[in-house]
Amino acid sequence: MENFVAFDILPNGLMIFKNKKVEYINQHILDILNISFLSKKNSIDIIMKTMEITDEDGLFYFFINNDYFIHNGRVVQIEHTRYDELEIFAFMLINHSLIKAEADCNIKKSKKINIDQKIAEHFKLHNIRKVGVLTFYKGLPLKNIGHIIRINSDSIEVRVDSKHKISLKERDDILLIVNKKRRSSALHGYVTEKNNNTFIIKNFTLTKDDMHLRNAVRIKPEQDMQIKIGTKEFQIYDISENGISIYIDSIEDEDLLKNKKSIDLLFNNKTLHVNIEYLKTIVNDNGCVLKIIFSMFNTGDVALQIKNYIVKRQNEIIKEIHNYLKQDKNDNLK
Repeated sequence: MENFVAFDILPNGLMIFKNKKVEYINQHILDILNISFLSKKNSIDIIMKTMEITDEDGLFYFFINNDYFIHNGRVVQIEHTRYDELEIFAFMLINHSLIKAEADCNIKKSKKINIDQKIAEHFKLHNIRKVGVLTFYKGLPLKNIGHIIRINSDSIEVRVDSKHKISLKERDDILLIVNKKRRSSALHGYVTEKNNNTFIIKNFTLTKDDMHLRNAVRIKPEQDMQIKIGTKEFQIYDISENGISIYIDSIEDEDLLKNKKSIDLLFNNKTLHVNIEYLKTIVNDNGCVLKIIFSMFNTGDVALQIKNYIVKRQNEIIKEIHNYLKQDKNDNLK
């Protein structure tokens, strides 16, 4: 199936991925997007730019998790199938007359497929009883093994370690890591109900395989750390030794920060001049800007002070978790 030339005569668009990289784009999808005059690489770059996606992995997961996207005000439907090592996506341009009026006028971003039923069926079929559980509390990853106690038609009930309950104070999302022979995949879901140590999880989406393997600990600072650009100050979402994420709420803020090569980091009554490089901007499903992410390149005293702050803040969070577990244990004994 490596000879894809015949697919150029198909009346619908086709993209084929291998190892999450674009292996082939047929002529029809290029015609739909009005980029048939470009090379394959430039075509991929344009498609990613149009969808505000930074790499081919992201493009692959976008197509996996969505059933359509918008291009120049037109709806392009996505269908997905798999053949050996190939992931095949077919695209069809939907005529507006086929779409309900209210959907046509309100649609802004591509909607996510609800894959809860497929996930539940997969867990039943493969008799999966244990999964890795990963939650975050103030940026600190909390990992443990979870035991599946019930698989419902559209949700999974997992018995988790008590420490995961503290993460629900901040956020209700969770990662389930499914172990395979040579690799693992991660499912991003939401805790819709909690009964002591049992989480009912649904609203699943697939996420990048390596998301749960990040090396650097990212810490959420308290109000004692800020970014200053000229006269404007920004709050920090999280920080590691090699990266920083900053809260922003407008395109103007993104434009101000995006091309910066350095920023002033304010904490402990001092100002550190930090070298940065823009990575990406995160937006939510409604298209609202959430945060902007940078890599940091610092050495010497600047790097040491940032490291010391992260270690101190990490120890504070760990102590907070331990105190929570003590109180939780005492409450359960009553």
